Parts: sequence; C-alpha cells; structure tokens
Amino acid sequence: MRTVLVGLIFVITPIMLTLAYKNYERYEGLATEEEQQVASGQLHGEVLFFNASWCGPCRQMKPIVTAMRHQGYNMRDIDVDKNRALAQKYGIRGIPAFVFLENGKEVHRFSGGTSPENLRKMCSSAKYRSNDTVKPVSATRTRS
Repeated sequence: MRTVLVGLIFVITPIMLTLAYKNYERYEGLATEEEQQVASGQLHGEVLFFNASWCGPCRQMKPIVTAMRHQGYNMRDIDVDKNRALAQKYGIRGIPAFVFLENGKEVHRFSGGTSPENLRKMCSSAKYRSNDTVKPVSATRTRS
C-alpha cells in the first residue's frame, strides 16, 4: 500500500508542477504586456479600474466603467485575481480602486464606488479620452 502511494506521489507531483508552471508563465505574460503598455507611454492618460468578480461594489461600478469606455474614455478593467503583479505594483489594498495615470505615472487614485457623474468629472481632462472614439455625453434629452 505504501509503495502504491509513493508511486502515485512521484507520478502526480511532476504533472502538477508542470501545469502550475505553465499557468504561471501565461499569467506573467499577461501582466508583463499590460505593464509594458502602461510604462511605454503609449497611452497619454488612462484610468486603471482594479476590481474582482466576487466584489459587490466592483460589480456595481463595472457597468459604469464599461459605459464610459464606450463613450471614449481610456479605462482599463483589471481583475486583481488575474493580475496580481499589476495590483501589487500599484499597491492596491482595497477594491474597487481607480488609479489615474498620465504618461505612465500615477497622478491620482481613490478606492470605493462613486457615481457616474463624479467619475466623469475626475476623467474630464482630454488626456483620458480617445481621439477616435469621443462621443458627446448629453445630460438632457431633446424631443422630436
């Protein structure tokens, strides 16, 4: 019986280590790609939205962030469970968290949920808007 258990351990351990290493490589590749884009200054202004799928306030903010992205704001949705290295790099302790970058350098941050209007005010600078996808946001409706 001991021989069988020891044999199983010797067979299963290398397989598990190989799978873990492959997942780690994939994870590092994703994190490195995001870090390079941020650090390269390709993006003049960007808001990093750190969140998690299990976080209630994050789930409330996600549709707001998605809508703002569709309106032309440079916002990146970062799941802290999938991008731990990037969350550690920016010292994220609580979520949801918003980190405002200009030319790859942090200029402002805040944690917690907020209203769409307040988030738009914080992103009012042209640096946080894409030139090719800017859509006007009207607060009033016009009747036909």
